[in-house]
Amino acid sequence: MTPHKTVSRRSVLREGAVATGAVVCGGTTAVGSAIADDEQTGLVAQIEGHGHYAWFPKGPETWGRSDTPYDMQDGESRWLAEPQSNGSVRCLAQNLGTEPPNRNTGFDVHLGRLGTIETVTVTSRTLQTSRWRPAELFFGLYLDKDDSGEFGNWESNDDGTESALGSETDDEGILFSAASGEVTIDGDTVFGLLNAETEATLAELQEGTVEGISGETLTALYIGVVNGGEGTDEVIVEDMRVSRS
Repeated sequence: MTPHKTVSRRSVLREGAVATGAVVCGGTTAVGSAIADDEQTGLVAQIEGHGHYAWFPKGPETWGRSDTPYDMQDGESRWLAEPQSNGSVRCLAQNLGTEPPNRNTGFDVHLGRLGTIETVTVTSRTLQTSRWRPAELFFGLYLDKDDSGEFGNWESNDDGTESALGSETDDEGILFSAASGEVTIDGDTVFGLLNAETEATLAELQEGTVEGISGETLTALYIGVVNGGEGTDEVIVEDMRVSRS
């Protein structure tokens, strides 16, 4: 795993990072029952049973989620998460601008108690990108630090979507990875924690080395494709497998 430098919410939004072979953590819900080993029947089933389709396309004020897939547009900007017939999910982010950077679109899945997780393996491939390398995936490990049963605060909208109202009492770990093949989160994976403004491995988080976080903390994983500002970044997230101790 490639360590990520110490981050703050500001530095993550302004700089980003690439950690090929590593996975990320960061922004979703911790509500509902967690995906279990014996029910990993496909990524779409995991999302629709234990998570949300979610997006962060144009800055913090547009962080939202829904129980159903979406294809949204605002002028030349477009963000989409669409199930495929084989159980994978197509994620597309187009012309999302550069301020703040690392705007993304994807989904989240509730993983249950942090201490039960041994590994999370995500398989993906790039369909199109304007980058010289594969498209980037943003991974967010959401940590229900205040033990409310939810990551952050959300407001219900008339159209069935929800808008984020903030997450200062919880925390989120951040990493980036190339959307090309298989990446695995394990005990040695280093996360940059936004609110705590420090780094910690998965094992350290499980052991309680960061105040307010332990093996009992509810967690969720967000996965989204990052847009470079102009052009189209499109990936297929093929699978996510969780191994528990």
